[in-house]
Amino acid sequence: MKNLLFTIHKSLQRFLFGGKCASCGTPGEAICQRCLLLVPLSEETEHGGIYGIYNYGHSLVSFAVWNLKYKHKGQEAKILSKKASEFISEIIAEHLQSEDGQEIILVPIPQYKDKLYKRGFNPSAVIASWIQEDLPFSRVENILEKTRATVPQSHLSDRKQRLRNIDGAMKAKYPPDSGKLYVLIDDVTTTGATFLEATRALRFAGARNILCIALAHGYKRR
Repeated sequence: MKNLLFTIHKSLQRFLFGGKCASCGTPGEAICQRCLLLVPLSEETEHGGIYGIYNYGHSLVSFAVWNLKYKHKGQEAKILSKKASEFISEIIAEHLQSEDGQEIILVPIPQYKDKLYKRGFNPSAVIASWIQEDLPFSRVENILEKTRATVPQSHLSDRKQRLRNIDGAMKAKYPPDSGKLYVLIDDVTTTGATFLEATRALRFAGARNILCIALAHGYKRR
């Protein structure tokens, strides 16, 4: 009887959700609740003001990011983003200059036009839209643009190379509002080089209050 009920339960999950957990294979959502509990939120920060929400070294996190970026399938990454929504809200609240509904501008890290055309979407913009759904007084704004092609940061081995590669590669399309909080959003941060360049571009244009959040971090201890 128990086996029959178990079979019916799994069949119902498969019918309702049409998928299975990326980690354990249980029919249902892309990440089941049991496996989701096994993915800890991280309090890792590096280079001041840069937050990585999950550890990219966790197999489910790296799979979720890879699946979003290269397979155009974001179910796993969306579930992780939603799990982290309260944690992200707490981080942002600590950086607000006012508690009276200061507007929060979520800024996706931009891609160069050729790469954006080839991929068809910006993963950072997708993640920003998921965060925005659960964050009051916020909106997504593509204020930054990438002005030249660069070598993928993942192809470079150390921080100096990454800083040199991305240096001067971004600019603001229009002046930001100095009274608003600008939250830069990316999929993965490792050395912080991309966030530092994006921060430079925003500050140069006039932004004052800037925070950086990545869905995952791949920090390498030096």
